Amino acid sequence: MRRKMSSKKLDIKQKNATSKTNKRTKEGKARGRAPFLFLAPAIIIVFAVLIFPILFSLVVSTYNWPLSEGAGIRRFVGFGNYLALTQDSEFWNSLKLQLGFIFIAIPIELLFGFAAALLLNREFFGARIVRSLLLLPVFFLPILSGMTWRFMLQPRYGPLNNLLIKLGAPEISWLGNPTTAYIAIIVQDVWRMWPFMFMLLYAGLTAIPQELLEAAEIDGAGFWKKLWSVIIPLLMPTILTSVLLRIIDALRVFSEVYVMTEGGPGSATMLFSLYTQRQAFGYQKVGMASAMAIFLLIISIVFALTLVRKNMSLDVLEEKAGA
Repeated sequence: MRRKMSSKKLDIKQKNATSKTNKRTKEGKARGRAPFLFLAPAIIIVFAVLIFPILFSLVVSTYNWPLSEGAGIRRFVGFGNYLALTQDSEFWNSLKLQLGFIFIAIPIELLFGFAAALLLNREFFGARIVRSLLLLPVFFLPILSGMTWRFMLQPRYGPLNNLLIKLGAPEISWLGNPTTAYIAIIVQDVWRMWPFMFMLLYAGLTAIPQELLEAAEIDGAGFWKKLWSVIIPLLMPTILTSVLLRIIDALRVFSEVYVMTEGGPGSATMLFSLYTQRQAFGYQKVGMASAMAIFLLIISIVFALTLVRKNMSLDVLEEKAGA
């Protein structure tokens, strides 16, 4: 009897141990699945908003898909659209104008933003109000900014021409001349986006330890010596990040230029994004427009990899210097 009782107790203990183990295993599996369940909504949104459009554009770029002949009529051409782009003079003109826009506007914005950040990196009466007001152009809608500048540069009724005429200057068609129109869209972009550079660079300046600047002053360094030897090297990661963000944003600039000039006069301001829109909705060549979008994505990736590698090399140098 005692042996039977003891064997029953052992069986009960083994069952309890087994149930506890199974329970722990289930809890472990549930905990292992929990992070994926929390990440699932974000992954679905990223796929729907970012990855799927890229994949769809990649597929569409391999088709000759003229909307004028009906949405269902399409013909597979492989890399035919990409080869056609390389032979399109308007494509190369839009790419040249786009790169010119980037390499002229962004350095000017960086210079203005850096100068303002240095000037306002101190406390004075109304400093917070001044810094806040400087950021206002960034919050302008691009289309509103374009409409404002188009009105200001209007030949007959624009305030700029009215002022020049009162000073005895002739009436100027700012947006009717190829050179002045291209300059105008750059000026508009500089006016709207240099406060963005200021915001990032000011944040970077405030993060520089004051002890380093004070040590440089004790060593006899003047303003320019501190600027080139202390401030700019420490601020370089912030500068590269701000330039990268602005390049990516400038590559997709559209609405403000479209409102101001619609790519004219002629093709003087036909930036890459405007020519992509013309291919899709003007010429109704969706496949060609998708190929241009993929080409723009490749350009963005090249810029991003170049600047990120430069930033990483700076981090490596800092680690070696610290060691």
